[in-house]
Parts: sequence; structure tokens; C-alpha cells
Amino acid sequence: MSGKDGINVKDLLIGGLIGGIVGSVTALLLAPKSGKELRGDLNEHVDVMKEKGAQWKDVAYEKGIEIGNVAKDKKDAIIDSTSGFVEVVRDKSGQLYDTVSKQAKSVKETAVAGTEATKEAAKKAAETFKSEAKDTEKELKDAADKTKEEVKDASKTAKDKTEKIVDDAKKELKK
Repeated sequence: MSGKDGINVKDLLIGGLIGGIVGSVTALLLAPKSGKELRGDLNEHVDVMKEKGAQWKDVAYEKGIEIGNVAKDKKDAIIDSTSGFVEVVRDKSGQLYDTVSKQAKSVKETAVAGTEATKEAAKKAAETFKSEAKDTEKELKDAADKTKEEVKDASKTAKDKTEKIVDDAKKELKK
């Protein structure tokens, strides 16, 4: 557990443990019992506190594993969606390169045929290239927006689960 929430839970655990010990010892010392009974009660309370501490440790360990698994799953999902984005960019770049190559060849052949024809072909190639670039830009933007949403959703899910785990741990501490 790290960050502000982790420190609060840790402080709460330590405070609860120390408060419980101090309260138990105070209650036992102020109670009118014989020394033998008092030692027996003290030993019994120490055993109970040890048992509770072990239970809290187990709960904290389990919650840590859960958080780690959620983070790993979300990381894998983000990597998968990002590699899909990279493939889209790679494909569109290849298509754009092919289109530009074809248009350049067409422009070169037209230049041989005449100056006027060359101007017309260059204009057409520029329009096609511009249109392809706009289409590619839109597709790239859509893919980036989708990836951004997936990352946002993954972060929210991880945050929600972490908050639930912290709440569960707080409830366990209150018991």
C-alpha cells in the first residue's frame, strides 16, 4: 500500500493495535484482581492481540495480492489496446506510402507528356494525398481517443477496486 491511503491505513492499524494494548493493560491494572488472576488475564489478552494481529496481516497480504492482480490485468489490457493502435498506424503509413508512390509515378509520367498535363496531375495527386492524410489523421485520432478511454476506464476500475480493498481493510480493523 502506497500513497496517502496506504499511510492512513497503516497509521490506523498501528494506532488500533497500540490503543488496544494500552486499553487492555489499563483495564487490567485498575481491576481489583489478585496478581495471579491479573497475570492470567494479561496473558489471555496478549494471546488475543497476537491472534488479531496475525489475522490483520493475512487480510493485508490477501488485499495486496488482489491489488497486484488487478494492476497486472489492467496493464495487459492497455498493452493489448496500444499494440492494436500501433498496427493501425503501421498499416495506414504503408497505405499512405503506396498511394504517394503511385501518385509520384503518375506525376513523373505526366511530366514527360507535357507541362500542362504535369500541373493537372500534380494538383490531383495533392488532393488525393490531402484527402488520404485527413482520413488517416481521423482514424489515428479515433484510435488514440479509444486508447485514452480504455486507459481511463482501466484506471477508474483499478482505483475503485483499490478503494474497495481499503474500505474492506478499514472494516476489518473496526471489528
